[in-house]
Amino acid sequence: MDISVGSAHHIIHDELKFRKVCARWVPKRLTPEMKERRVDACEELLRRYEDDGEAILQRIVTGDESLVHFYEPERKRQNIEWRHTSSPKPKKVRVQGSAGKAMLTFFWDYNGPILEHYMPRGSIVISATYSNVLRENLKPAIRQNGAGC
Repeated sequence: MDISVGSAHHIIHDELKFRKVCARWVPKRLTPEMKERRVDACEELLRRYEDDGEAILQRIVTGDESLVHFYEPERKRQNIEWRHTSSPKPKKVRVQGSAGKAMLTFFWDYNGPILEHYMPRGSIVISATYSNVLRENLKPAIRQNGAGC
């Protein structure tokens, strides 16, 4: 059976109400147990907030990690030039992957930044490595800054 592209599109889009969608990128899938632990932690924080009020917010220290470049990568818009149509196209050499990235772990509290920690090159981020950062870097930084008090 032959059907035109336009007819197929009409049926799928207008009649069946299908739409093209992209999958949302999520860093990882959470198991039901992981979700339950997060809910429990949030409920505990809400209970503490009800008991202590705004003071609890000043005692929370949080953190995040991200890969950061050792340089500021150039954006495509920064390369745009006005050129005549007969001019040769400009060439740009790609930066090698070895130019460098580092794992940045950043901690802050109610008053602002507490610690900016870069993982040593070649180190693997596992629970032991992360625990060392918390114990050897974050804990002294909290004491020094009076953070989370």
